[in-house]
Amino acid sequence: MPPKPKVTREIVLDAALELLREEGMDAVNARNVAKKLGTSTQPIFSHFASMEELREAISAYAEHLYNTAMLEAMQGGGNGFLEMGLAYIRFARTEKKLFQLLFMSNRLQQEKVTEIAGSTEGDEQVIAMIGSMTGLSPDLARRLYAGIWYTTHGIASLVATNSSTMDDGEARDVLGSIFKGLLVVLKKEGEEL
Repeated sequence: MPPKPKVTREIVLDAALELLREEGMDAVNARNVAKKLGTSTQPIFSHFASMEELREAISAYAEHLYNTAMLEAMQGGGNGFLEMGLAYIRFARTEKKLFQLLFMSNRLQQEKVTEIAGSTEGDEQVIAMIGSMTGLSPDLARRLYAGIWYTTHGIASLVATNSSTMDDGEARDVLGSIFKGLLVVLKKEGEEL
């Protein structure tokens, strides 16, 4: 009788991610992951001390996918800031459950909504990019980033929950208009200081 194929940590994680993408994080439990693997729950717990550890690995992977998409958008040429906003919405469209996990669950908790801009990896680079693009001070660039993030997050949330089918062209127009309007207001405010 041939030996059973070895179930690796990556195979367990892939099965859990597939389950998350299909049914959401609530469906990621030992029984469902084992069913997806076609095994008992034993291989899961030989690689992960608990289901919480597996969920943390899923979250880390989702963050990695998201950060990769944002970095590629920022470095893709053109208006990197606008491209990042479009990539954020695209991530919500193509990875609905991962987006919901990262940005529409109790994982994302801030004391104040204004603290969101500048709180995640790479934000300081984005704020510096905005400052150099616009001539705004770091504080005003942070406020512009926050204002655009609110709009972008609203659109992405609608897309992730199937409440909107906004395409990239329409999103580009909306984000461009909001950017221009906020920039005018913040530049005026900067002149008054």
